[in-house]
Amino acid sequence: MWNEPPEGDSTKSNKEATFQIIQTPEDAPKKCIIQELDSLAAWNRKLSPLVTTSREKPSLSTLICGPKSAGKSTFSRLFLNRLLTDRSHRQALRGVVVMDLDPGQPEYAPVGTLSLVFVTKPNLGTPFTHPGIRDAASNVVRCHSMASVTPASDPDLYLACAVDLFDTYNKSFAGVPLIINTPGWILGTGLDLLCALVRKMKPEEVLYMSEDGPSETVDALRAATETTFTELPSQQSEFTSRTAAHLRAMQTMSYFHLQELALATTKQTDITQRLKWNPSPLSFRSPLLVRYSSKKGILGLVSYDYQCPPELLADTVNGLVLAAVEIEDVKAFSGFTQDQVSVDTSSKLTKLDTASKDEALQIVSTSLEGIPFIPNYNDAALDPRYSRTIGLVLLRGIDTKSHTLQLTTPIPAEEFKHIKSQGRDIVLLHGKFDTPSWAYTEDLYERAGADEGNDTILEVTDEDTDDDRSEAEPEDVDRVSDLTEVPWVEVLKGSQRRPVGSRVWRVRRDLGRNNA
Repeated sequence: MWNEPPEGDSTKSNKEATFQIIQTPEDAPKKCIIQELDSLAAWNRKLSPLVTTSREKPSLSTLICGPKSAGKSTFSRLFLNRLLTDRSHRQALRGVVVMDLDPGQPEYAPVGTLSLVFVTKPNLGTPFTHPGIRDAASNVVRCHSMASVTPASDPDLYLACAVDLFDTYNKSFAGVPLIINTPGWILGTGLDLLCALVRKMKPEEVLYMSEDGPSETVDALRAATETTFTELPSQQSEFTSRTAAHLRAMQTMSYFHLQELALATTKQTDITQRLKWNPSPLSFRSPLLVRYSSKKGILGLVSYDYQCPPELLADTVNGLVLAAVEIEDVKAFSGFTQDQVSVDTSSKLTKLDTASKDEALQIVSTSLEGIPFIPNYNDAALDPRYSRTIGLVLLRGIDTKSHTLQLTTPIPAEEFKHIKSQGRDIVLLHGKFDTPSWAYTEDLYERAGADEGNDTILEVTDEDTDDDRSEAEPEDVDRVSDLTEVPWVEVLKGSQRRPVGSRVWRVRRDLGRNNA
């Protein structure tokens, strides 16, 4: 817990600790909201037989589902820790496999992804304390990006990614316990996805984290379950000081501030593989320069859900979070066939030679700036059986003179080189990731805080929310204005407000829902 100075005292001794140990919620500062972890009695009564069953059947698979904020993640952590610390196993568990199917609030992998994770140590932290893909305690074996924080963006792709992760588990982790965590989408299409997952994976235990229905959801899941279906009481938080968007931003920020981890080797010890963070703003670091006009660079960009005109591609993706995807086989582009692509007169189509790759056809188009992209006008998706996500990147700039993309990412450059040395390609996936507003303003806070005696108030608001109507304004407008020569940052002075219609326009998806 950060140890802030008492009110009225703006100074702090260099020798004074910047944090303090919190023993109970009552020890926390008044402005801090802390809820004590409590495992319900009904949860404990279910955890005990689950652990006992895992001793006799090490390959026990458990699917945990339920509504939002019902305690699915908390129960999953408790169950995982009980399995890893159970000393009654005939043979000590070498680990537990977690299949994380919640792209909006993943436990181990970056936001917007589905992952299969091999966990070897108890989980004692929140997701933003272990967001890395190459963590020694939670190794992400395989990962797929939805390029979105919700399965609703592409239910078919979501199911295909989940099935591929399950197939990977069957091939590589036979005899290892499996915990499947799912999102809180339990109605309509979300219920259909849950039932499809249950029928495909056939878990020994299906746990529904609510005793309050809805009845149609419970009945459908019970009918899809061939083994044991159990309803458990939910445990909702008493406090909601942070929204799901806040938590995603914290996790994404933590991910991008990770120090680059070298590729794992047999000589690496457990300590050398531990995650470490770089607290300096992302703008302070030298970007990774990737050429987009060379065979050694990326193959191109792929857009999910929306294909912008080629002349707007650079402006559309600049400053956004993208997923770096390794193409393991050219069959990943099976949905991107020539007859599906509309040729745009402002771009140049190029056929890549794929005669040696099962006679598949890759179609790459280039924008006016020469940026390669794979047209996706019919909203196709990469086949997860032949591709995998290696991490996220922040596209901080495009240099059209040198034909390079400036990327900020914790993915080591050696991994990009290793993939290319194997004759495989890399594409950057653009979709509906959250806008990294925090990354645009880190430099401002750093410089304002480093200026001794500067009491400037910097207030950052998201134009997609109602917070942009805040009445607060900087105390030193001129000084703040000097600091904000940064792209994508807007400074409002005095009583200035954003004009009507400046917020992002959203598509309504409930049109006609109540019509007969």
